[in-house]
Amino acid sequence: MNILKRIIIIFLSLGIFNKLFAEDFAPPTQTAQVLFTEESTLTINSGVTLGSLTTQNRAHINAQSDSSVTVNSGGTILSLNNAVQGADATRLTVTNSGTIRAAGSKAINLKDNIGSTITNNSGGIIRSGAGDAISGEQDTGDETSGNTITNSGTIYSDDQRAINFFSDATTATVTNNSSGHIYNSNTNETIKLDTSSTLTNSGKIENKNSADNNSILLIGDNNTVTLKESGLVIGTIGASSGTSGNKLKIQHGIGQSYYYKTSGDFDLEDLDGNQIVKGSAGSVGQGGSETLDELLSYKTINLRNFFDSYTNSNFYNNEGGWGEVYASNLNRDQNASSKGLEFDLINIGANIIYPTENSNIVMAFEGGIQDFTKDYKINYQSLHGGLFSKENENFFDLETFLITGVTLKDSERKILTNTTSSGTLITDGNFQTYAIHIGAKKNNPYIIPNVGFTSSFSVTPSYNESNYFSWRNRKVGNISFYLNDIYEIKKDELSKLSVNWDLNFRNLIGDEKQTYSINGTSATYDQANDLTREISLLAGLAYEKYILENGKVGFSINGKTTSQNAKGLSGNVSFKMNF
Repeated sequence: MNILKRIIIIFLSLGIFNKLFAEDFAPPTQTAQVLFTEESTLTINSGVTLGSLTTQNRAHINAQSDSSVTVNSGGTILSLNNAVQGADATRLTVTNSGTIRAAGSKAINLKDNIGSTITNNSGGIIRSGAGDAISGEQDTGDETSGNTITNSGTIYSDDQRAINFFSDATTATVTNNSSGHIYNSNTNETIKLDTSSTLTNSGKIENKNSADNNSILLIGDNNTVTLKESGLVIGTIGASSGTSGNKLKIQHGIGQSYYYKTSGDFDLEDLDGNQIVKGSAGSVGQGGSETLDELLSYKTINLRNFFDSYTNSNFYNNEGGWGEVYASNLNRDQNASSKGLEFDLINIGANIIYPTENSNIVMAFEGGIQDFTKDYKINYQSLHGGLFSKENENFFDLETFLITGVTLKDSERKILTNTTSSGTLITDGNFQTYAIHIGAKKNNPYIIPNVGFTSSFSVTPSYNESNYFSWRNRKVGNISFYLNDIYEIKKDELSKLSVNWDLNFRNLIGDEKQTYSINGTSATYDQANDLTREISLLAGLAYEKYILENGKVGFSINGKTTSQNAKGLSGNVSFKMNF
């Protein structure tokens, strides 16, 4: 019997032609077994059911090569056991967009199989009630042609494993795409692989019975598990005792924090270059620590701009208070080579200065959010105070300032983990940073730029983030040299319009390393040299106007760009009055 005749007979037996040519004909249910005795093609269309949950081996591919079974959306194959059985089959192709279900074990049974391919499309369901959903044994005569499973739908077992490759089922390939969900509801592992196999997950692999049970178990050597993108794994990732060469690779993106509980021996690798820590497998984004010196620099620049506005005002004198309210937004792009993390920094604040006989008293208040791209956020409030002098007699008549203060921080981090039923965990921390800022500037006349330097130093004491992450105290310092100037466009007794610019060169001084631990395992993060230096350019426009006998109001806007891929915009409203 040739192949074409065989296909026609199968279609007729399922009532497909009746479906096509008689719209009012009820879709049939076919309970007889379809037995492949030669290369054949079986297609189950929408509304058609093959088998029942009380009969066995519905689509039985017996010792055949290059046969295929296709279940379209709305089609169903049902069986007590072995809804699709490829016994001693070679290069069997099963494509499912409908339902393949066994009430007992093995919705798909790849017994002594070589090189078969199972594709479960989005919306497709492969399910077993009392056994493995997909079971695979490999023909001992061929240990190089492994079986392949690609899942974008749902594969699950109520009582055993969702996928079970064993008995020399080597070189298997399992890919769970972003829409794929593979799970079981019992104490067995969700997926079991033998030797030299690969598992790549971008979707969800879940042991619904408990996160303490295995989600993935490798019983042979030289397997590779790769966890990608925002994929979730729930349940321990295990390698059997005595196995070797098994690899766990992570590719969740630069700066993504995670903690995966493992058992057995694994070689660990983060494919994005994040620092991965053994003692299971964990990594934490370093954004909270590696940006400390940058934030110190941003604070000194803010103070410098405030002092420039104060001393260059049309209404500058040694009487009355001066203040400003400001808001700013700064965005830094990700840098893959240096592992610099992307973040948005949004803040609002107020600076106030009041002259006294010998110097000017300064108070600075600020609150903001530093929001990193990989599910990490820091809310902060700061209070600083100190002294400012336009001409410091004790320091070569230079313009100087000394400001110190504290910043209170609350952090929240969402991590990927296989230790919770959701596959994620929120960790939080409360910590403080104590800082001191000093600066001196030589104000030059006419078109010669002003020249100055600032230096900052901060201490962040040790603190813990709940559950997994602990941070050792961090001491950070930097020094900056800068040129700046202000040019008046319009000036009279009642108003003033000016433009300004500032070119700043910053460099980290002190320890570039951060000591931390993940679940009790210590590690040291060594910050890339590219992140320790920054050149920034600011330019702005300011306008002020006399409004009362004892007061004025001003407005300004400033733009910023840096060599660290950061861009920002800030605006403020300033005021002066006698008080």
